[in-house]
Order: sequence, then C-alpha cells, then structure tokens
Amino acid sequence: MNDHTFAFLYYGYDSNILFMHQVKPQLAMLGEERRREQIWIQKEPNLFMTLLDTIGESSTNAANSEKSNTLSSTNASSSTNNSSSTNASETYRLFVGIQLPQDVQRELEIWKDSIQNVLPFQKWTHPQDVHVTLSFLGDASAETAEALAADLRQLAAAALPLTLHAEGLGVFGPPAAPSILWAGLAGDLDALAALQREVAGVCARHGFPAEARAYRPHLTLARRYRTAAGPFKRSALAAVGAPTGGWPAWQVEDIVLYRSHLGRQPAYEPLGVFPFEEQQAT
Repeated sequence: MNDHTFAFLYYGYDSNILFMHQVKPQLAMLGEERRREQIWIQKEPNLFMTLLDTIGESSTNAANSEKSNTLSSTNASSSTNNSSSTNASETYRLFVGIQLPQDVQRELEIWKDSIQNVLPFQKWTHPQDVHVTLSFLGDASAETAEALAADLRQLAAAALPLTLHAEGLGVFGPPAAPSILWAGLAGDLDALAALQREVAGVCARHGFPAEARAYRPHLTLARRYRTAAGPFKRSALAAVGAPTGGWPAWQVEDIVLYRSHLGRQPAYEPLGVFPFEEQQAT
C-alpha cells in the first residue's frame, strides 16, 4: 500500500466481488487467498459512499430475484401436487396451521378496521396471516420441510372435516399492556384437539418436540398494546362485541405447512396445502 489511508470493507457474496472487479482502478485486491473475502479501497468519501450504495442495491436485487424464483417454484409445485418446493441450502422457519377461507378473512378484516380505535394495538395481523396454529416448529432445513410435508399429506388424507367459528376476545401478556389480542374458537373443539395431537406426533418424528404447555387454539388479531393510550382495560373487550353479522364460521378441510418470513406482509407463505379426504367418512 502507499501513503493513502485505506478503509476495510468485508463482503462474502460473489456478486459483490464481481462488482469490485468492475471498479478495479479504485480498488486494491490483496492476496489470492483473501480475494473472495477482503477488499481494500482508498478512503475517498464520495467513492466510498457510491460503492456502498451500489453494492447494497446489487445485493437487494439479487436477494429479491432469489426470493421470486423460490416462490415461483413453490407455487408451481403446489398447483400440481400440493408439495413444498425446496432448496437444500435454505433454512425455513416453519409451523403447521389451519387457514381461513377468503370470505372469513374479509369479514374479520372489516370488523377489525372498525375496532382499532377502541383497542389501540400497534400491529394488526394481515388478513391472509390470520390462522389457527396446530404446531409451531421453528427453524428447519428445506429437506426436513419436504419430508415433513409428505407425512402431513398422509395424515390429512385420513382426517375428517370439522367446523369452527370465532367467538369472543381475549388477551395474552401483562394486564395493563397485553402483547396479543386474540379471538377465541368454538365448534368441533374435541376434533380440533385430536387433530392437533396427531400433527404434533408427526412433527415429533421429524425432530420437533411437542410444546409442554396446553394447547389453546385461537386467532391472533393484533400485537403490542399502545401504552400511550393508557393502561389496558378488559372492559374494552366487552364493549367491542361481535362482528355485525355474528362471529364467522367455516369448515376445516385441509391443513397447511407454513413458512414464516420476518419483515414481510403477508408474513406466512404456504409451502404445502394438504386436503382432508371426505370419502374417508363413509
């Protein structure tokens, strides 16, 4: 190096390395062994900021392209055999749940819009993300997700449809500042509990232990009460009441293996939808 002061910039992505080669007049590549990891650039503020902006844009575009390709592959697979499309190098954050029909999603969304002033929570669940959790799994490889999907499909093929409806409101968390606003469930709850145990058993065979706490099915509607509005009062739940047309009901005819994406709306991506076989009831 010469007498100029240099700044150290670390990147491990090949796309960034290729970009660095394109601006070789301003870069000093030091050592073949460190070529893929370490790059020294002359500390010139304008060049440095331009380089950072360009790399950030390049990385974002590459990530978005990869996400788009993965989602397209997943959708194509789901349309043919309701199977999850996987990439062996990826890690998925998974859970198994029950999706709501679109008409129920719309009913709840209209109602939620009307109560947000009475129940001032910070984040309201995207209508496509409202679901009934059967088993939260956490991080898993794409290969594990694919193997689990096969067993869930087999489980669903032997399951019977059941009917659920939302009913009543409740909260989880500190009484004065609850963290979760939820709607309760009614209907075929014994059948739902049995289905949840079967799903938990299948997940356990793939290395996901069942939760120790009791199963409490619900629909998460919102998160993080706004404490600036003053201490939360449970009387507000009773004041809200039910939707105008009553609490919506629906028939459960499938289970879903979901992938969770942080910072995205909707946040939950169906990797596989596994229908119940009605003919099993005969």
